Amino acid sequence: MSTSNIYVYLLLKALLAFVILLASQAFFYLANTRIFHVDGFSEWCGILWGNMTFGIATIGCVLLPYFVANLLPFKFRWNKHYHTLTEILLYYVPVLFILVSNICDAAYYQYTYRRLSGEIFRYLGISGNMTSLWPHFLVDYWHATVVGIALIIFTIWMGNRFQLSARNKYRKHGLNDVVGLIVGSACVLFLLRGGFGKNIEWQDAAKYCQAKNSALVTNSGYNVVRTFNGGTLEEVNYMDEAAARKLFNPQFAPDETIMQAMSEGRTGWAPGGGRLTLGAGTDSVRQSYSNVVIIVLESFSQEYMGCYNKGIMKSFTPFLDSLAEHSVVYQGRANGKKSIEGIPAIFASLPTLMNFPITMSDYSDDSLYALPAVLRDHGFHTAFFHGSYNGVLSFDKLCEKMGFMQYYGQNEYMADPMSRTSDYDGCWGIYDELFLQYMVRRLGTFPEPFMSGVFTLSSHHPYTMQPEHEGDFEEGPHPLCRVVSYTDNALRKFFDQARKTDWYKNTTFIITADHSGQGLHREYNDYNGWYTIPMLIYRPMNEEVLAQENGAEQSFHKVYPRLMQQTDIMPTLLDYLGIETRTTCFGTSAFRNPDNGWQIAFGNGYYQLESPKGIAVLSQDKDEGNGNMELLKAIIQQYNHRLISNQLGRNN
Repeated sequence: MSTSNIYVYLLLKALLAFVILLASQAFFYLANTRIFHVDGFSEWCGILWGNMTFGIATIGCVLLPYFVANLLPFKFRWNKHYHTLTEILLYYVPVLFILVSNICDAAYYQYTYRRLSGEIFRYLGISGNMTSLWPHFLVDYWHATVVGIALIIFTIWMGNRFQLSARNKYRKHGLNDVVGLIVGSACVLFLLRGGFGKNIEWQDAAKYCQAKNSALVTNSGYNVVRTFNGGTLEEVNYMDEAAARKLFNPQFAPDETIMQAMSEGRTGWAPGGGRLTLGAGTDSVRQSYSNVVIIVLESFSQEYMGCYNKGIMKSFTPFLDSLAEHSVVYQGRANGKKSIEGIPAIFASLPTLMNFPITMSDYSDDSLYALPAVLRDHGFHTAFFHGSYNGVLSFDKLCEKMGFMQYYGQNEYMADPMSRTSDYDGCWGIYDELFLQYMVRRLGTFPEPFMSGVFTLSSHHPYTMQPEHEGDFEEGPHPLCRVVSYTDNALRKFFDQARKTDWYKNTTFIITADHSGQGLHREYNDYNGWYTIPMLIYRPMNEEVLAQENGAEQSFHKVYPRLMQQTDIMPTLLDYLGIETRTTCFGTSAFRNPDNGWQIAFGNGYYQLESPKGIAVLSQDKDEGNGNMELLKAIIQQYNHRLISNQLGRNN
């Protein structure tokens, strides 16, 4: 199709981009149908209308330079070389960008339950060996690869069918060009605003449907462009500061009730129970603390565990199920859907309630007084273990900032005399079984008390394990299940070796996850299921004796219905160890708030709070749910203020 009318030509090219965007949006939904649950025709209409609105805004946003280059009323826009350059750089590059980002997100969304945003450019640079991972992605998600290639070919083929021919050089075009500039500029403004109404913002997606389905409305290309500087917060004032603090006070300080419980000398899982009396019966009686080991499992959901999933499917964690029978078990909740969000939540009680992870945001230099720093100041030796390459996700820098004295990564592992080149999985790092054995050996060299964290990695795409274990574990409905069983077995071997050490009985183990894995059933593909993770506290020292002496309430054979989010781990451990300190925690101690735990998270432009009252959802212009909306607003208000004013330290 050839035309000498540049305005018709621009309209045709804009329509092509719009159709391609809608096609990739349709594929995004088809690839994730098990995640989204639309309630009826009315919500579908809202989703379709939202797609039209955001689609228009996306075309206006990414093609703005292209429209400007072709609307300027100058003759050079008809130059052949100028036209070719603008077509390639200002049309095909941005159109293929929004296409590829949508197609990639069709696969990536299954892991994060969030559309891509501006953080992706920073994330790719620190997230691992992408060169070795891309071939796995292209093959494992072949359907996305095929659809993506087909749409790219169609875009280029159809785009080249639209031809802009030379206009009549003998006619005067001055008035036509001026009118075209005015009308064209108005049309571009219409596109940028997403229609005639209020200027559309990426957070407005939840206006068209339930917030949990808002990812079907917006698209990845628009999100990335509009959240490119998404690491900045704004002050919000839902209520006065005194009212906000009454609902939730993020300042952790010594508490009279906790001090009273400690003075009563209670043992077991109780305030002060982590304080140990060593040398009883001798002339040298002294007080010390329990060692602490926090095990963070990659992509573990309650859905995969028999002790949690109530038979919804077979268990892939026989060892953890057996350990749960001798542990305090909570209803664990993650505060995010990415590893880079989970580690600060667990070790610094700091969730990510913004588009960018804390370490990539404008507040990455804020002062912290995290759990490792607090315990270090109370005589603990602190160390963090992660089998990936040193520098992945900047974990080594984050750990130093949080107060870990030592960091053990792939470099340190490979320097160990017992390591082999084949211990590297070829993608992420050292296989879990081998790295956990290395950790046991290193823990034996630490002075007590110590606090160590470890973050596993094998239960992550591309789901590899040591070749000698291939075929040892039963397949499940998803490739992740088999590797979950492998990591569970690696934990069994870790505990088998730890039991042979002198430090084992004096250690408290916290077993949790960085975030949940892929939801395989309806119950785990909704607000309640997206963030469910294990939360086990296991203390081997004299557990049966403590139960007999102190009553059933001190037994380790109990499952608590309380929600315990990642940010609750730090304040709970400080109370358990009897550490009297001041710091900032965006969670609550299980001992100070035993019945009303809650969980907060942010994604796709909305905040979510789960509490005993239900689910509360807050987006820019919309409240949803039957949960504690006032508590949600109080937390957000104080979170934004403290990050903006750098008040995350010990005395703020």
